[in-house]
Amino acid sequence: MALLQVRGKDIVNQKGEKVYLRGVSFGGWLNMENFITGYIGSESSFRKTLREELGEERYNVFMDSFLDSFIREEDFKFLAELGATVVRIPFNYRHFEDDLEPGQYKSSAFKYLDRAINWAKKYGIYVILDLHAAQGWQNESWHSDNTNSISLLWSNRDYQKRVIDLWTYIADYYKDEEYIAGYDLLNEPDAPDVESINRLYRELVENIRKVDKKHIIFLEANNYSKNFRGFEEPFDDNLAYSSHNYCSATHSARRYPGPVANFDNSGAGLVYVDRDRIEKDLLERNGWVMERGRPSWIGEFGALFDGDINNPLPCDLERLKALKDQLDIFNQYEQHWTIWTYKDIGVQGLVVSDPESVYLKRIKASNELKKELGLDAWTARTNGILRMKAMEIANIVGNMVQSKLNDNSNDYRIQWHRRLGRYAICGAVADLLAVNFAALFVDMTAEEIKMMNEEAFAFENTIRREYLIDVLKNAFIAK
Repeated sequence: MALLQVRGKDIVNQKGEKVYLRGVSFGGWLNMENFITGYIGSESSFRKTLREELGEERYNVFMDSFLDSFIREEDFKFLAELGATVVRIPFNYRHFEDDLEPGQYKSSAFKYLDRAINWAKKYGIYVILDLHAAQGWQNESWHSDNTNSISLLWSNRDYQKRVIDLWTYIADYYKDEEYIAGYDLLNEPDAPDVESINRLYRELVENIRKVDKKHIIFLEANNYSKNFRGFEEPFDDNLAYSSHNYCSATHSARRYPGPVANFDNSGAGLVYVDRDRIEKDLLERNGWVMERGRPSWIGEFGALFDGDINNPLPCDLERLKALKDQLDIFNQYEQHWTIWTYKDIGVQGLVVSDPESVYLKRIKASNELKKELGLDAWTARTNGILRMKAMEIANIVGNMVQSKLNDNSNDYRIQWHRRLGRYAICGAVADLLAVNFAALFVDMTAEEIKMMNEEAFAFENTIRREYLIDVLKNAFIAK
């Protein structure tokens, strides 16, 4: 296996043969996310309160045993058997440096990436490295480990310099690694204007090329990987582009084809989603890349499932039908893709933690609380009690604006509801409850904590979502 290269719209190997990157994302591992592993709030808040509640020794055992258990060699072996050719590894910059010591890279920085890449080599799987949580936060959301819901990267030169230096450091370290397919520079960037993202992308690429002229560099679209409008024309021979293509039908449909609420919760009512609509959405979102004859990679997409892993609900099977159409269309247009996400506690994963495990039993009441309050932004499709109250507040303000300022627009109500929901409820309120989650483990010994994490997350102890696996297995190997 040799370094992959961009050739026109294709990604090719050393022999000039087309390579289709089709696989999974290891969400929730080196960048933790609340709905994937069950904690409340942001990763930083979870880690902080866990350390305070358990003390340094048990905290270290908790985190080390989680990281050691979540992804192991057996996971790569399983994916290779299914036919996957790539894994995308999201990581948090905090594995490399602390904010109080910027630029002082940790001796352990590459520990888990190196381990994963060695397993990938053994099983013939490529790896895409994804900076999922960047210094200064490239977007406002919890999945970039943003505890303040404010993106500072685009307006702060110090943060930008740290991101550039980090990628240069990583690229220099891995410059000869054949099993790395490429570098995904920023997950779901949300720059305030296209000039800002063009400028930072060019700087990143230019600095990476000083140490690594070989690897593919993937640039994600703006506005959470949805918008290429105004992007600079391709300026490097080995650039590819990435979008995220979540679909209303795979997210919350009760039947497919059929009407479903808009994925962005814009208040615009129902839309009818069928195969033609999914194809149209792909061509609209990724048309900019296709027109320029560059490789297009769907970095994230996926379905949410509500039923038991062994007993899917009728709506789960409808969403699965939509997902199958989505995969067929991706392959038809020769898109590269990685589904979100590989492993979790039951929402999306191909493999999930056993509901009878000690860990899931301990956090069961916490998960029920999160669902009723709507604290997990990604899974709160029914909004929850607090989201409904936020809408009431937005309406009160909206009515006063309408009466006092004679403004009849509804846009601000939608934006306020969104911001109150995402920032106040799924951000501030969730982070305040992180301590309650951490307290669920205070009675456990270090050995019990280690055994708990292994039981919950090691591959051999998880349960397979066979109906999803069957669909993906066929899509991995499709011509």
